[in-house]
Amino acid sequence: MTAGALRVVRLEGDAASRGRRAGELLGDLVARSLDFYRGYLGDRAAELAPFRRAAERSLPEQVAWLDAFAAGAEVSSDELFAVNALEELEQLAPVERCSTFAAIGDGYSLLGHNEMWLEGDRGNVAVVIERPAAGPAIASPTIACCLPAVGLNEHRLARGIDSLTAHDDRTGVPRVLVSRHVLDARDREDALRRAALPGRAGGYAYVFAAPGEAFAIETTADRAALLNDACALVHTNHYLGPELEPLGDEPSASSATRYAHLSRLIGERPPQTPEDAMAILADHAADPEDGDSVVVFSMVCEVESGRMWVAPGDPSETAYEEVDLAGVV
Repeated sequence: MTAGALRVVRLEGDAASRGRRAGELLGDLVARSLDFYRGYLGDRAAELAPFRRAAERSLPEQVAWLDAFAAGAEVSSDELFAVNALEELEQLAPVERCSTFAAIGDGYSLLGHNEMWLEGDRGNVAVVIERPAAGPAIASPTIACCLPAVGLNEHRLARGIDSLTAHDDRTGVPRVLVSRHVLDARDREDALRRAALPGRAGGYAYVFAAPGEAFAIETTADRAALLNDACALVHTNHYLGPELEPLGDEPSASSATRYAHLSRLIGERPPQTPEDAMAILADHAADPEDGDSVVVFSMVCEVESGRMWVAPGDPSETAYEEVDLAGVV
C-alpha cells in the first residue's frame, strides 16, 4: 500500500508464480469485482471456449498467469477469463472506454491516461509491479480482475490504450491479453510487431511516450498501422489514421466529444510537467454522455525521469499518488 488509498502489489518469478501471488494479494478486490460481473455478464461461459483456445495457442503465458491468478484468489478461472474477454463478449453493443494523450518537449516526455470502465467496478483498482523471470519489469494500474494493460516498462516505454471496434472484429485472442503482450515492447518496432499479433479478436489504439518521442498504433483484427510522429497525440475511441478509419464505425457522440475536448485542452495549455498532465486529465474526466462508464483510475507517466502517478478514481475527485518504481526503471 502507499500512504494514501492506492493498492500496490509486487510480483516476481514465472507467469504462474506471479499470477498466483497477485490473486493472493488482490483476492478481496477480485471477489468484490466478480460479484458485479456475475450480474452484468450472466451465464456466458459457453461463449468463452473459442476465445480461450485462441489465447492458449498464441499467448499461453498470459493464460497461465490468469489461471494461477484465479487459483490464488480462490475464484473461478472461467469467470476471470470472461472479464478479460469482456470487450469481445460485448461486440454487439460495445461500451466505449478511455482517453489517452502523449506530449513531448525539451527534456520531457509525458503520457496521460484516463481509464474509463463500468460503474460497478469502481474502487476495484490496484497497481501491479511485475519483475518476470524473463522479460522486462512493468508497472501497471489495472482493474483488479484484469491483466495489466497500461503502464510503464523498464525500457522507459509508457503506454495507454483506447478501445476500438471495426468491421473485421471476430473470435480470436482477447484484446486485453494482446495488450499485456504489447506492454513488454522494447521500442516502436517491437510494439508494432506485438500489436499485430496474428489471430487477435479486434483492435485497440495504443498511445506511447518514450524519451523524446510520441507515437500511436491503431489495430483491427487483421490490420495494424503506425500513426505519424507528433509533439502531441490524442486518442479516444474511434480510428484516426487514414489506413484504418474506413474499417471503423462513425465516431460516437461520446468519443468525438472527448476527443475534441482533450485536443482543445492540449492545444490551449500544452502540458510540460506531470502536474500539467494531471490538471488536463482532471478537466477531461467528466462527460455526461459516457453512459455507464466512469473514470476508475487515471495515470500520468514522465518517462524521461521514469516516474508514475496514479489516481485510484476520477482525478477530478481523487488525488494522484506517486508509485515507487524501484526495480522497474
